[in-house]
Amino acid sequence: MTRVEPDVKFIKDLLKMGGASLKKCFQCATCSVVCPLSPDDDPFPRKEMIWAQWGLKDRLLKDPDIWLCHQCNDCSISCPRGAKPGEVLNAVRNYVFYEFSTPKFIGKLFTSPMYLPVVLAIPLILIFAVLQIPGVLKNPDMEHVIFGTFINDLAIEIAGLTVGAYVIIVALISFYKYWKAIGMSQDLVFEVERGVEGKTVQKIGGFLTEFWQALLEIIKHSRFRECTQNNYRYWAHLGVFYGFILLAISTAGATIYMHGLGIHELALPIYDPVKLLGNLGFLLVFVGLSWILYARLSRSDVAGSPSYQDWFFITDLYLVVITGILMEASRFAGAASIAYPLYLAHLYFVFMLIAYAPYSKFAHLMYRGLAYVWAKKTGRMPEPPQQVQSVQRET
Repeated sequence: MTRVEPDVKFIKDLLKMGGASLKKCFQCATCSVVCPLSPDDDPFPRKEMIWAQWGLKDRLLKDPDIWLCHQCNDCSISCPRGAKPGEVLNAVRNYVFYEFSTPKFIGKLFTSPMYLPVVLAIPLILIFAVLQIPGVLKNPDMEHVIFGTFINDLAIEIAGLTVGAYVIIVALISFYKYWKAIGMSQDLVFEVERGVEGKTVQKIGGFLTEFWQALLEIIKHSRFRECTQNNYRYWAHLGVFYGFILLAISTAGATIYMHGLGIHELALPIYDPVKLLGNLGFLLVFVGLSWILYARLSRSDVAGSPSYQDWFFITDLYLVVITGILMEASRFAGAASIAYPLYLAHLYFVFMLIAYAPYSKFAHLMYRGLAYVWAKKTGRMPEPPQQVQSVQRET
């Protein structure tokens, strides 16, 4: 016999974190039938809805299937009771950010809007403290907009590297805790032990294959294409995803300019390749986010209602893009009195986006990536119907 121990607090937390419709589910399994991404054996999200209603916290948090759901909301639209399984699974994923976060008290800050003042105050206090260091804040050139004359570039780089190192460390700890929770760490230990018999290369090679396949799934966003009711999500998320990549490349290019080519002031012309890539990245992120916001606000019954975590991430990212665009425009216009405050605001929103990455929706990418590897390894992830039809035609 299996002993069931409901966690009532967990149920209440899910209701607050976006799963308010959970109790409406009467387990008809329509959601599992209509979901194009759910496997035939032990499909989701019906079992997850049952576990959530029963408060089976341990089962849900160790269930990688919650990440195979892309919240296309085909299930929520077809649900005869309005239980919105897509939003309930999104609430479970938000809880995963909290449960596996390191340190956990920071993850707690993202479980409720009541902690928002603290979330906003932490980076504000840290940035203020850095600006008090002698030589960091300078007297800016008001005749020509040169951001290096306002805040020391080296101080920004050191602060960025420090925050980046912190994020990488806590992210690796959090992701390993999740990796261990879904049982993958035991499989890896077993593979290494089998290596004594000369089978290590074969086993690790298989793992790398699964990792590469999962990475290709993420790069192509192929799972989003299977959504029937909200197929806009494929293009909108693709824009945000590749916009981010272009912004990362542009940032790397700026670093090469400064330390490789000795260009210490990045007042680049609009036609510079680094500037062009950065502006294209900003444009893709802005359009993708605007599309997502428009769909969520105008068609919430179809696109779904954003949770607090969704709103925080979207708003912060939106402010990063908007302040970046306005900052550049004011620089080209020579409006120093506007450009410098915008630069400071831009740094604040970027700092917040990066520093909170392991605790917010930014971590979505990594957790889903781990679940993809698990699904590839266990055969849990079925081939999308489009790929299956293509293979059938070829054969």
